[in-house]
Amino acid sequence: MSKTKIAAAVSGGIDSLVAAFILKKKYDVTGIHFFTGYESRKKSYIKSEIKKMCKQIDIPVFFIDIEKEFNEKVVSYFKNSYLKGYTPNPCLVCNPFIKFSLIPEKAAELGIDQIATGHYVKTIKDNTGNFFLSKGRDESKDQSYFLSMVKPEDLKKVKFPLGKLKKSQVKKIADNFSLYPVEKKESQDICFIKNKDYKDFLKKDKSFTFKKGDIKDITGKKIGTHNGVFNFTIGQRKGINCPGPYPYYVTEIIPEKNLVITGSKEDLYSDYLFAENLNWFKPPEFPVYSNVKIRYSHIPQKAVIEKTDNTNSVKIIFSSPVKSVAPGQGAVFYDDEDKIIGAGYISKENEKI
Repeated sequence: MSKTKIAAAVSGGIDSLVAAFILKKKYDVTGIHFFTGYESRKKSYIKSEIKKMCKQIDIPVFFIDIEKEFNEKVVSYFKNSYLKGYTPNPCLVCNPFIKFSLIPEKAAELGIDQIATGHYVKTIKDNTGNFFLSKGRDESKDQSYFLSMVKPEDLKKVKFPLGKLKKSQVKKIADNFSLYPVEKKESQDICFIKNKDYKDFLKKDKSFTFKKGDIKDITGKKIGTHNGVFNFTIGQRKGINCPGPYPYYVTEIIPEKNLVITGSKEDLYSDYLFAENLNWFKPPEFPVYSNVKIRYSHIPQKAVIEKTDNTNSVKIIFSSPVKSVAPGQGAVFYDDEDKIIGAGYISKENEKI
């Protein structure tokens, strides 16, 4: 009996290599590596190294050029977010539109209808057939937040072999079976920005003008000047350089007025926020009681989620104030068992009133 075919996304790192190795025991695995146009090395070199890596576990590998789609979906979103005064999270867009939508389409063209990745996350299917994402076993590597906007229907044919493993176990498997990845170092940086400098990346686009403007406090009083609103993010203290009775933090960014608003540390805290463009893993029954995470490093806080007049937005009211709510980041809703029940993008409050 022939094995079921599955396409494993192979980035070149240890996680995707071990994930493909694990799957090889049960499935007919084909590697897929995609080019976005922002690689730091020549394609010929990358192809050669990825082929060597896949040869270790005896699987073929296909290479796909997605530069056009990546620019249209991910890079344009990133730039447009800053133009609106938002703090973007490219992974929240790349995962649903590229890794779990476009890549499966490309795999289907090869006659493969299942895919797998090396993400530290799990899927759960309830007794009514609904698919959910859940935190991976390794809390320190859990990537469920970044995958929270993936459509539940796109999870049906996806496997996450590392979801039940810890990073230490993955490294041990690689050592025991002499598996050597192309990329030795892990990267938490934005993949299309070199040297970790997003400001330099934005400056290359004519849409962005880094010009002087006012810095005001929350009462509207001018306290200083800045050299471009795109140098700031919500919660930032460094770079304000304005003398005052207390340390100033960025509380709001208004690009259309070239204005940065600041306040005290206490002014960074909010009792509620609005989220839009929602992705529910099961139709909700309001009010929804959940543990809400507002950035990757944030510890989920208890909250109640209520409907608004806008059908695709909600108001999230926290049991305790949360710090540095940044429009553009994801608000991810977990139940008490670390399962994601929904997610959305944090929006500016004045756009929801």
